[in-house]
This record gives sequence, structure tokens and C-alpha cells, in this order.
Amino acid sequence: MLRQQREIFVGFLILCVLVLGLMGTQALRRADQALYDEQSRWLRALAPGALPQDVVVIGLDELAYESFPEPYALWHRYLGELFTGLAAARPAVVGVAAPLPVRSYDFLIKGVDAPLLEGVRKLRATTPLVLGQPMGLERHLRPIAPELLQAAGDQALSSLVLCEDRDGIVRRINQRRCIDEDRNPSLADLMAKVLGRESSARGLIDYTVGGPIEYTSLQTVLAWLRQGQAEELEKLVRGRVVVVASLLPNETRYRLPVPLAAWDPENRSGPAALVHVQALRSLLGRGWVDPVETTLSWPLALAMALLWFGRNGWAKTLALVGVAIVITGISVLGLWRGWYLPLGSLLGVALLAFLARLAWESARHYREKQLLRTAFAGHVSPQVMHAILRGNLQPETLGRRCRVTILFADIRGFTARSEQSSPETLIELLNGYYAEMAAAIHGCGGAIDKFIGDGLMATFGVPQPLDAPERNALEAAQDMLVRLSRLNGELKAQGHAPLEIGIGIHVGEVVAGYVGTRRRRDFTVIGDPVNTASQLEHMSKTLGYPVICSHEVALAVGHTGGLVDLGAQAIKGHSDVHVWGWNPPLRQRVEGEAPA
Repeated sequence: MLRQQREIFVGFLILCVLVLGLMGTQALRRADQALYDEQSRWLRALAPGALPQDVVVIGLDELAYESFPEPYALWHRYLGELFTGLAAARPAVVGVAAPLPVRSYDFLIKGVDAPLLEGVRKLRATTPLVLGQPMGLERHLRPIAPELLQAAGDQALSSLVLCEDRDGIVRRINQRRCIDEDRNPSLADLMAKVLGRESSARGLIDYTVGGPIEYTSLQTVLAWLRQGQAEELEKLVRGRVVVVASLLPNETRYRLPVPLAAWDPENRSGPAALVHVQALRSLLGRGWVDPVETTLSWPLALAMALLWFGRNGWAKTLALVGVAIVITGISVLGLWRGWYLPLGSLLGVALLAFLARLAWESARHYREKQLLRTAFAGHVSPQVMHAILRGNLQPETLGRRCRVTILFADIRGFTARSEQSSPETLIELLNGYYAEMAAAIHGCGGAIDKFIGDGLMATFGVPQPLDAPERNALEAAQDMLVRLSRLNGELKAQGHAPLEIGIGIHVGEVVAGYVGTRRRRDFTVIGDPVNTASQLEHMSKTLGYPVICSHEVALAVGHTGGLVDLGAQAIKGHSDVHVWGWNPPLRQRVEGEAPA
């Protein structure tokens, strides 16, 4: 017991070292990310985080792309008209998540830049303006025309760059992870800063806050302004956060943990502008989702490793399920409150501890069974050994009634032989004889119950069930005589007298189970059929047949195979028994054939 406890403790220490080595690996990080996505989708659908005031999105969409005759690079007039209208409506801040001209186009169309520059100046005069630019060449932000940047102000420039995690999904706004040359803050960060909401560089986008993102099209806003309905735009944006977002079909799309677009509710991808809108929502709400610090996640993982202790079974399995439910609940609640528990890592550690203990116990049981098999291989029959190892034979259980075929065999004239031989010679002779007889019995599915001096008792049907135990017993008797004939040939060559045996076979209901004391127990069968089988073996000396079986045995094999009806025979202390004699041919028995 002490050795086992020491092994369990050492195994736990090894598991702890393994857990600390696995924490933070790519496999567990992928599991954490996948479960983060799943929880975000679940919370977004059932309990989305509320915003005091949602972001207003004005979309440059496919309809505008098809409606306006100029290419997007020359939309100066439309964008200038939009910015002029926003200046009058006075939103809290305006962010532009759309590519802006990289140069002046006055050389192409004189005066084309003027409406856009005028609109930017007017908007900047009344409202903070943030210009977001995507990735350009050589890992730098796409440049903006100097005249436009001067009109907006140098501090207005921000980045729309997005960096996917290793699985290709965008979960955070931190462009420095993939573009070292970019020193500009993200659009969401800079807009939040303008509003007095500082953010840290770390953390995940909170995809649970807000519902599906909707937008008002550029055409709709321009129609309000051109029709003298500027109050509609003011009603939409006054005092609110506004993002002018490029939703054009040629925009690069990114994989997301959740669907964001209200107009495409099944699509878990979207342009960079949508991601920045959701990031801005996060900063205006609870802030970034902060993963639990390593200093806390590691102790939690080691706590999960405690599932190593305790024997595996239903209770342990229920404990594992309970731990998984509790940890998942804590993780979901934490995400709803703005922090994230590495659920995949913790569940992975718990499952690892459970399976590691299961594997250790399986290995230990296998080793114990091998030791038991080695220690008792020569003391019990293989069938009994297999039944013990499978747990079918329990010493504490009461005996059970069952129908069993019993075989007794005895060497004739052994007493006289023992008077003329040394004990060593007799032991050697008996060992060789029993080895052959046991092989014949085991080969036919029987089990040696006991050796009784120069005799033996075997059972067929217990502990290993057999379809036709009477036939198996007769086949075993035939093989015993075949093997005895071969053994006698060897004895004759050594100058020894041959052996002659008698066999009795009977079938009936007995009680099978363990008998003995707590310190020593033997599996055996008890009942009148045992005594009857022993008496039939004695009859073989006087009836002239090496094998004597009862009428019940002969009936089970259809009285075929050369069985001879010997009628009713008297047994001392017992009613007469109808018996049959058999003198099988001494040839090699073919497996599966009927008694010949």
C-alpha cells in the first residue's frame, strides 16, 4: 500500500511538470481561442452586452459603387458633401474607416480636390476627426495626400491594419503584432482616446457587446442633405460616435469569431471597418476582454491536475463532468463581465489528469494480472485463472448452482508401483503423466479441479461455459488415452512398466464456489454428481472399459461414437446407475469431431 501511495504521489509530480510545460503551447492556445469564439457567439445571441449609445455607421456600399459614375478614387465631391453635412450635425467624433486619396487629382480634373478638402476643414472645425488608413506597400500604411492630411491634422492619422491569430481569426486590435513600421494607433484606439477612454495595448475585442451592426448608406445621407432634410442626419448622429466605413466589395475580408453584419447574419467574415467598429464598441463598453494572468492561470491548471487523485469510476467521471461544468460557467460569467479564463487549457489539463490516472491504473492492473498469472500459472487451471482475472470468480460470493460435467481419472495399480520405486521416480512419473492429462483436459475446455494422489478431478462447463460439456469431456477422455499411449511408449523405451488408467464421467447439478478459510480458498464443485463420477471411475476396473459414463452423458451425445450400453449398475450407498462403456480408438483426435 505504501509503495502504491508513493507511486501515486510521484505520478502527480510528473503530471504537474507536464502541465506546466503544456500551458501556453500552441495546441492549448488554439483550444482557448476556439472556446472563446464559441462563448462569444453564445453570449452575443442570448445576453449581448448593452451600450449606453451605439456607434453610428455610414456605409460606402456596393450600391454606391454602382450608382456613382466616378471611380472610388474620385469620390471627392460625395465625401466632401458628407463631411460638410456631418460638420453641421455635430457628432461627438467621426472616424473614417475607408481609403482616402493618396495624392491630389487636380492635375487630372481641375478643382476636383476642393470639395473634399473643404468638407474635411469644416468637419475638423466642429468635430474631432480620425482618418484610418489600410496597409500599403512595404509594410507601411497607405499614404494620404499631403493636402488632405494637412487639412485633417497630423494627429488625425490612424491605422486600419488587422492581425489575425495563428488560426486566421481576428480577435484583437494591435497592429504592431504584424507591422513593426506602423507607429500609429488603431482607429478604434484613437477615437476612444478622443472621447477620453484610454485603452491598454493588450486584450481581446469584446464580441459579446452590442447586437448586429447596421449602417445607413451614403446615398441615404446625401439624399437627406440634397432634399433639405439635414435634421434627419442631425437626429441620427448628433453627440454620437460616427464611423464612415468602406463596405465596398473589393475590401479585404477577415475571419471573425462571430457574424457582425446585420445584412449578412450568417457570415463570420467582414471588412476591416466592421472589426474596428466592434473594437470601438468594446472600448465604449466594458473595455477589452482581459485574459487571466499567467500567475493565476497556472495555479488553476495545477488545481485541475488534482483530478489525478482518486480511483477512476462513476464517481470520478461525475467529478470530471462537474468540474467541467463549473469551470465553463465561471468562464462564461467572466467573459460576460469582461475577463477571460483560458477554458480550453483548464479543461485540457483536467481531461489529461483523468486520462493519465486511468492509463496508470490500467497499466498497474495489467502488471498485477501478469504477476498473478505468473505466480499461479502452475496452481490453477487456465480457465480458472482467466475467470479470476476477468473478475468472474469472487471469493466473497456464495456458491451458485449449475449443471456441470465431471471427469475422474485414476492410475490403476499405482500403490504396487510406489512400493517398487523411489519417491523421486514417482514424482517425476506423476509430473510427466499429469502434464499430458492436463493438456488433454485444457485443450477440450475443461478445468482441473484437483489432483488427488495418482488421480485427478476435472470439470467441464465451470468456470468456462461450454455449449456441449458432455461431448467435451468424452473428447478429453479420448485425448487422455491417446497421450497415455504415447507416454507409455516412452516409458517402455526407458525400461518402465506402462501406465493404465480408468475414467469416469457424469453430469448433474452441483454447487460451484470457493471453500476453505480466509487464508486459503479453493474453487471447486460439490454435490452428488461428484461422488457418482468417482464411483464410475472405479467401475472401469471391473467392467472392462477404460471410460465409463452415465446414461445422461451418453444421451447428450446421442448414444453414438461406439458407446456400449452396460445397463444399470449398483453403487454403494446410492441407487443403481445406468452406465455406458467406451473404448475409444487410440489415434490422434481431430479437433471438433464427435467421439469415435
